Amino acid sequence: MMKNSLLFLLMTCGLLACDSSSAPDKANPPAVEQPLTNAIKQPMDKARDAEKQIFESADRQKQQADEM
Repeated sequence: MMKNSLLFLLMTCGLLACDSSSAPDKANPPAVEQPLTNAIKQPMDKARDAEKQIFESADRQKQQADEM
């Protein structure tokens, strides 16, 4: 009887420790994360735009060289 009670107590404590109700909801991130996300995303977007312009410029130069 004591063994079963101890097992039940340990299982209950384990389930309470794994309770996900206190975890933040991923569908609705807090407003604090938005500025951080923007601070990371904006430079990455600028870098992608710059890379795109570089490749377009290289393609134009290659076309001009092929026409000569």
